[in-house]
Amino acid sequence: MPVDLRQHAALMTPPDPQSLAFLRDRRVGHLATANAAGDPSVVPVCFALIETAGDPAIVIAIDEKPKGDPRKLRRVRNILERSDVALIADQYSEDWQQLAWVLVRGQAGLLEPGAPGHAEALLALRLKYPQYARMRLEALPVIAIRDLSLTSWQGSDAALMESVRPGREELAALIRGRRSVRAFDTRPAPREIVEEAILAAGWAPSPHGRQPWRFVVVESRERRYALADAMAATWRAQLRLDGQDAAIVEARLEKSRERLQRAPVLIVPCLYLEDLDVYPDPDRRRAEETMAIQSLGAAVQNLLLSLYAAGVDGGWMCAPLFCPEVVQEALGLAPALIPHALIPVGYAARDPVRRPRMPLADLIADWQ
Repeated sequence: MPVDLRQHAALMTPPDPQSLAFLRDRRVGHLATANAAGDPSVVPVCFALIETAGDPAIVIAIDEKPKGDPRKLRRVRNILERSDVALIADQYSEDWQQLAWVLVRGQAGLLEPGAPGHAEALLALRLKYPQYARMRLEALPVIAIRDLSLTSWQGSDAALMESVRPGREELAALIRGRRSVRAFDTRPAPREIVEEAILAAGWAPSPHGRQPWRFVVVESRERRYALADAMAATWRAQLRLDGQDAAIVEARLEKSRERLQRAPVLIVPCLYLEDLDVYPDPDRRRAEETMAIQSLGAAVQNLLLSLYAAGVDGGWMCAPLFCPEVVQEALGLAPALIPHALIPVGYAARDPVRRPRMPLADLIADWQ
């Protein structure tokens, strides 16, 4: 590309919005490090851009490595010896007027597990790369590059230094990858991931923007067990109404109880109608409530996708619909909070069986 690389040091400037947008959208970059003797190393990396209080940083995951301690990787050893690094992200096209790149320099270090910013970095990486959702990265450090300065170049026809929407392929992978998990191990679900998922739920469309839903988070073991016990009698009665054998009823009941007891967190999505518009006629009142219920479903889908993107699994249980008063009493909820679902949250103990999906031709009822 027609730029004198020897001039980069003089051209480096603080990050600007267009270049940051370009970096945010790139799927791969090349990280350059050097050891104390100045011996260079360049490797391709996946990365995410995070901004805290207006201070941008680039974070890079250290993937699960089958070869032993990831801290022995050359790039990590180099960073520990010499913190100044460079990263370049580019776009290539056979039409050279469409070429573009951004070169970043900064100071790199390791975010150790539990350190401030570690969970935020993993969340950003998992939101950008669904592949990370299935990797257990919580016990691994993350490379963080701060004190950024950069330079960039683009061809005369390149128009990609602008913020763009998330890629269609990445979104499709996230939607298709989400699964309903019924068996959880006992690892705790990070609080920040649960909070981020509830924030994502808050961006769902809703009637008049009123957001007619609230979420109750049940984390204590005592509360989870109490809720399972309180719902057990209703479950048993309903299963028996189906004419099932008593032994089968008890087996199914035990599986449902175990699901609630083993999941480290339960989220109870509740319908909240207090802020909806009020109409004098019953038809519009019913329509308003229907819109609220529809929007609750959209909020729950946002929540489930956010959990999956962060590497945590969930499942959608509708049991509270059949005994809302029991759930309200067991959790001490206000009457205005109407339980509509129960979302166990945690890490899958095993991969669930995926149910087949209808082909496009069957999904489209009519096209006029």
